[in-house]
Amino acid sequence: MKKIDVGRIIPSREECGCGLPHEKTLREVVIGRSIIDDLTRFLDALNVKHSVVVFYDKITYKIAGEKITRLVDGLGFEVVKPTFKEAEDKTILAKDAQTIVAVGGGTVIDVAKYVAYKRAVPLITIPTALSHDGIVSPIVSLFSEKGRTSIVTKSPVFSLIDLEIVSTAPTILFSSGFGDLLAKVVSIKDWQLGRDETGERYCYTAEKYTMNAVEMIVDCLKTGQAYDYEKLAEALVYSGISMMIAGSSRPASGSEHLFSHYLDMYSPRKAPHGIQCALGTIPTSLYHEMYNSNWWKNKDYSWRSLKKYMETARIPLSLRELGIPVEIAVQALIHSPSIRPEKLTILHKRRPTEEEALQLLKETELI
Repeated sequence: MKKIDVGRIIPSREECGCGLPHEKTLREVVIGRSIIDDLTRFLDALNVKHSVVVFYDKITYKIAGEKITRLVDGLGFEVVKPTFKEAEDKTILAKDAQTIVAVGGGTVIDVAKYVAYKRAVPLITIPTALSHDGIVSPIVSLFSEKGRTSIVTKSPVFSLIDLEIVSTAPTILFSSGFGDLLAKVVSIKDWQLGRDETGERYCYTAEKYTMNAVEMIVDCLKTGQAYDYEKLAEALVYSGISMMIAGSSRPASGSEHLFSHYLDMYSPRKAPHGIQCALGTIPTSLYHEMYNSNWWKNKDYSWRSLKKYMETARIPLSLRELGIPVEIAVQALIHSPSIRPEKLTILHKRRPTEEEALQLLKETELI
């Protein structure tokens, strides 16, 4: 069993000197096999208050939600739609909650995170898949009338990652986790563009945790350990910690995530978040190589190497296979910067033409 004492490893904002929040809401993460039965012991150590509300969906209820609801003697709420409206409705229903537990994937965790933030009560996350880096981050991504919207809330106080539970998830969700992490190679360079060209605040501590996460999973993929669940879980946690430090998604979300958000809004078919981010990473990393003199010198982070690692992680990299129209992907490269106009990325700095966007997709063999 691995314990990550988060409060101990994060320096204060004064010690770092970056001026960013360096939030320390998250106290501890525990990763191990068959540890779900120890949940009540962990909660006692955290002095968790009752009443407890457990969030899950139809699938995660069967996987672990039902058992956890019994363990904590809590009230269970099913999450159906990943929308702000449902999150607001659940906030009203959870009016007596003193602790919220999220059992599930990105949708369940984001809705629970939002409710805990609005209710100003502690959140505990118990993921059922390693598909994204929102397990411990303070960022919530939900759908509104205008499409997918992200807001900053609070990180959970505790996260329990049972490797027996997450190992039962579909293969595509593990691939999504790897994709979300490999995407950070672009995220960090986009953030550095903001630092260098607009004076945006930058944190080297947050960068360190983001790149530690990337290096961990690149090492896994180099050695053929594409399903080292413990390493993947730890890397996703470190990426989430980087966002908690920065107080935003900036260390972990750049032009490649905007590409994914555009697909969420306009593509008739969707892929898991990390898969779409991986798709966006390949052409945007090539675009960085072409037009950003500060791109990584490490050959592991060239677009060709990133694509090779994604293939090792069994990430589908064909628009046709995923059912995403070529014209939508082209428009995503051109127009996704409009989703976050204040957030400088390589696509903001040099908006590609339709011909250039199509050429990026052809050269990287996504079509």
